[in-house]
Amino acid sequence: MSEIWKNKSIFFYLSYWYKLDVRHCIYVMHVEKNVCNSLIGTLLNIKGKTKDGVNAHMDLIEMNIQEELAPREVCKRTYLLAACYTLSKKEKTSFCECLKGVKVPQGYSSNVKSLVSMNDLKLIGLKSHDCHVLKQQLLPVAIRGILPKNVRHTITRLCSFFNSICSKEIDS
Repeated sequence: MSEIWKNKSIFFYLSYWYKLDVRHCIYVMHVEKNVCNSLIGTLLNIKGKTKDGVNAHMDLIEMNIQEELAPREVCKRTYLLAACYTLSKKEKTSFCECLKGVKVPQGYSSNVKSLVSMNDLKLIGLKSHDCHVLKQQLLPVAIRGILPKNVRHTITRLCSFFNSICSKEIDS
């Protein structure tokens, strides 16, 4: 008799996986942190954190989507054109200043001011709960006047989705 399952999920290699009662449950906070880090890294174009690289641009060409974003080869160097969701230096400054000026009640989240680096124009030291608060409440406000409407609407809907799945009650 052959086995039904041929591959073992990589999750089984995690040290705590065998202890879980229900292994198919995914921790929303971990997923939310990963999505938040990827989103912030891509918006702020943080080296090593952005998901907008040469391979992503090549995938767009392969799918016949947005050929104008094709990588340009000039003198043996590859240049990527900025996408509509990539923030300029002025927009990054505005985004970081907005987050730097946020005041929240004590115990609500980390001191958001301390997470913003105005020198590097990026967020540093984000914990899971910081990403949770940032994604669900602060990010839609911070991007409000910066990004184009279609990008802003998509990110806001993503934040709303995470907000709804983290709610104690889901309304239709």
